[in-house]
Parts: sequence; structure tokens; C-alpha cells
Amino acid sequence: MTTEIAHSSSSPKQAALQLVIELVRAGKLSPMQGDASNMISIYEQFKAHFEADKSDSVIS
Repeated sequence: MTTEIAHSSSSPKQAALQLVIELVRAGKLSPMQGDASNMISIYEQFKAHFEADKSDSVIS
């Protein structure tokens, strides 16, 4: 099963989601530790970072 990798500047939400999923697959982030708020927070941080990157690249 191959999944196309989202580019962070064109699809920040998809790229953030894929990054969280890969962290879970790699065992670096566990959905079994606590509630989902930690995973959601990490996703939101990545998304915000990618969206900031996107807006910075538009200005440049």
C-alpha cells in the first residue's frame, strides 16, 4: 500500500496528519498513553508550523 506524501507547503493539514501517523508507526508517539489530547496537540503544532511556513514562502 503506497500513499502519496503530502507536501507541507501545499497541504499543511495532510502533511501534519501524515507526520503524526508516521510517529505512531515508528513507536515515537503512542495512542495508548493518556487521552487523545496529546496527539491532537502535536498535530495542531505541526499544522501551525507548516501553515506558518506556507505564509512565509508566499511573502518571499
